Amino acid sequence: MHLKLLEDALELPPPWYVDRAGIDKESSTIALHLDFERGGTFECSSCGATGRKAYDTQLKRWRHLDLFEHRTELYAPSPRVACPACGVRQASLPWARPRIGLTIRFEEHVMRLAAEMPVRAAARLVGEHDTRLWRVVHHYSDDDEADP
Repeated sequence: MHLKLLEDALELPPPWYVDRAGIDKESSTIALHLDFERGGTFECSSCGATGRKAYDTQLKRWRHLDLFEHRTELYAPSPRVACPACGVRQASLPWARPRIGLTIRFEEHVMRLAAEMPVRAAARLVGEHDTRLWRVVHHYSDDDEADP
């Protein structure tokens, strides 16, 4: 796969880029490995302070929308930042909410499916456990109820 095409499709902002991509034919899974440019800066996920350099990173995985009918997973070093106001915190990531393991686009897809069918049926369709999908539904439903 052409990496620039994947970067454009994922709408990755700098300093993020697709480092490499591969497919495991046995499990029918596409793995997209993301990275960030050296010296890149990030936003504190707690207060939104920008321009923070990575304090450290931990490799994490997120479920993304299927590509070409293959389960797709993103792998990336998830940076933490030293924020003057909050201390060391997880950096905001443009593709996912903190501590979820699903991309925002996957969550949007789940919500569209949940509006049209039972969550258990949606879970079978996307190949995830329904409890995981219920967490997404509750998160967005609770936010909707809070808005007047």
